[in-house]
Amino acid sequence: MDTVSPHRPIVNSQQKQQAFDAQAHKLGLKPRDPWVGGYVDYEWDHLRLVLDAMPLQLEGVPVLEFGCNVGASAILFSHLGAHVSATDISAEWVSLARLNAERYGIDNIDFRHVPDSRQLPFADGQFQLIACNSVLEYVAPGQIAAVQRELDRVLAPGGMILLTGTSNRLWPQEAHSGLWLVNYLPRWLDRLWGKPPQRGMWPWRAVHGFGPGYANLDTADPDNFFARSRLSMGAPAAKLKPLLWVARRLGVGPGLLAHNISCLLQKPGA
Repeated sequence: MDTVSPHRPIVNSQQKQQAFDAQAHKLGLKPRDPWVGGYVDYEWDHLRLVLDAMPLQLEGVPVLEFGCNVGASAILFSHLGAHVSATDISAEWVSLARLNAERYGIDNIDFRHVPDSRQLPFADGQFQLIACNSVLEYVAPGQIAAVQRELDRVLAPGGMILLTGTSNRLWPQEAHSGLWLVNYLPRWLDRLWGKPPQRGMWPWRAVHGFGPGYANLDTADPDNFFARSRLSMGAPAAKLKPLLWVARRLGVGPGLLAHNISCLLQKPGA
C-alpha cells in the first residue's frame, strides 16, 4: 500500500485538546495515557506498518472502523486518505473519538453511535475494508454471530476485513487482562461471577464467523504481510521463524496463532 501522507499526524488545536481532555476526565480516563491521548501515535508505529504491507490501496477507499474506541485507528485511516465511518456502542466514547479527530484537524470521519451492532446504519456492500481492532472479543457471546453477519452484509463483494489486536483464546494468558487460564473456562461458569472474566476469541470463529467462502490472505509465507509488518515493528526474525514454521505445518495464517489474532479476510465475489 502506498500511504498518502508520509508524516505522523500531529495535534494542531489547543482548544480541541482541552475539550478532549475534559471528555476523557469525564470518562475517568487520563488524557496523556498512551492508550488514550497517545493512541494515534501507537497506531502510527504499529497499525500503519500492517497497512503498508497489505495488498490494498487506501486512498479514496470506504472504510468502516468497527468499535472505534478513542478513534485512533479511524484517525489513521483518514490521515492516509480513506473515506472513514466509525461506530461504537457508547455515545460518550464516540464523543471522545470525535474530539480526538478534531484535535488532529480531521473533521471528515463519519462517527456514529450505534447501540446495537447487530443493526448497522449502512447500506449493503457499502465498505471495501472493515477494521476490527481489539473489539470482537468484547462482543457478548450471544450476539457475536449476528454481529459478524451484519459486518458481512455491509462489506462489498471482494472487500476485506482486517482483524488486529484481538485477544486469542488459544493462549493460556488473556492478552488484555493478563489473567491466566480464564480463556479455557467454559461459559456456563460465568454465573459464578458478578462480572464474567474477559476472554479472547477462538481463531476459527474469527476466520469462519463472517460467512462462507472468506479467504485468509495472511499466510505463513515470510514475504506476506504478517511477517513483514512484524519485522517492521522490530520483532526479531529468530522469534518469527518458529511461528511461521508451525503455521506452515498447520496450514493456517501465523496471525491466528499469535497472542493477539491478526488476519486479513477477503469476502468472496470479487
